[in-house]
Amino acid sequence: KEQQIRIQASGGLSDADIQKMVKDAEAHADADKKRRELVDARNHADALIHTTERTIKENGDKIPASDKTAAEAAVAELKSVLDSEDLDGIKAKTDALAQVSMKLGEAMY
Repeated sequence: KEQQIRIQASGGLSDADIQKMVKDAEAHADADKKRRELVDARNHADALIHTTERTIKENGDKIPASDKTAAEAAVAELKSVLDSEDLDGIKAKTDALAQVSMKLGEAMY
C-alpha cells in the first residue's frame, strides 16, 4: 500500500506576487537604510544627552561654570534637532556635545 502526502501553501501567493514583493523590498532598501541611520543617530544622541545631563547633575560642583554652561547649551542645541529628519544636523550636534562632554570629564579629574 502506498501513501502520498502533498504539502501546498495555503497563502495563495503566486510567483509573480513574490517577485513583486522582492522588487518592492529592493526598491525601498535605500530609504530603509537612511531611516535606520536616522534612528541610530537619534538613539546615540539621546544616550549622550542623558549621560551629559546626569554628569552635570551628579558632579556639578566639580565642573567649572563655563564648561557647565557650554554643556547645557550643547544639550539644548542637540535636543532642538533631535526630532527632525536632518541626519547630518543630528550627527553634527551630537559630535559637538561629545566634545563638550569630554571637557566635562577632563574638568572633573
